[in-house]
Amino acid sequence: MCQRVGEPMKVGSFWGIVFKVNPFFLMLLVPAAISGQLLPALTLFMIVLFHELAHTAAAAACGLRVVEVELLPFGGVARMDNLLEFNPRVELLVALAGPASNLLLLAALWIGRAHSLLDPDWFLFLARANVLMAAFNLLPGLPLDGGRVLRSRLIYCCGLQEATVKSARMGQFLGIGLVVLGLAGGLASRNAGGVFPAAVGVFLYFEARREAAQAKFVFLRFLTQKQLQLKLRKVIPAKGLVATGETTLGEVLRHITPAYCHMVWVVDSQGRPVGVLSELELIEGLLEQGIHGKLIKLIKRRFWPPE
Repeated sequence: MCQRVGEPMKVGSFWGIVFKVNPFFLMLLVPAAISGQLLPALTLFMIVLFHELAHTAAAAACGLRVVEVELLPFGGVARMDNLLEFNPRVELLVALAGPASNLLLLAALWIGRAHSLLDPDWFLFLARANVLMAAFNLLPGLPLDGGRVLRSRLIYCCGLQEATVKSARMGQFLGIGLVVLGLAGGLASRNAGGVFPAAVGVFLYFEARREAAQAKFVFLRFLTQKQLQLKLRKVIPAKGLVATGETTLGEVLRHITPAYCHMVWVVDSQGRPVGVLSELELIEGLLEQGIHGKLIKLIKRRFWPPE
């Protein structure tokens, strides 16, 4: 079967983890080879791989299983069979492990240079590469590590779905900014030096856009896994929410947070309770009616189910 354009290419597996390379990453190797810079480009490849292996190790230390790693032009993505977003603290630790690994490499390079074990030119190249890798990935927008840090903080005040959308929009904004800066720099210097940051900006924009589009599905997985956690742990702290029957599911879901199992008290216009909805009923309503469905419809369905 032919591989689709833009589909990641599998390069191997290790410890049960499938490693893939995004074709845009490979495309960067072509001009590098033509210009005689293939060795530095492959070195950058190894730095990116080390960065992702740090995410993998941190995830394993937190009890998560990584099933796939995809290397991207600006870093990579480690995909897990567990829902990382379910625990913001774990997501924070796993996200910071990548940039921390680059700083660790930088310290090792510094020691090697201090003991004259490393050529000065290679030291400068590797040091700059690790600093740029860490700094870029800490930018606060999905799918970058900084975007995952941002989401892990926003989730406490606005819920998983809205936190994901806001972090992804920041990623889109950063992508546009990179394109503008790259093109402006290229025009100002009258060379092709701005092509690379502009290309990375385009890629970042579309990856962030994909993250935003998947926010609803991430949230559904989140609620479903919380129901599984309830079955396994037997007891989960509860949090009550009060809303009118005219409130939409989207408005309620903004207030869903990871640490609690939520019960929604639905009241009429005089504030009198007309029913209570569980998170499971919210999931069913979201699948049937979408985010614009109203809570009163779920209450009515309970008493007068469709034939």
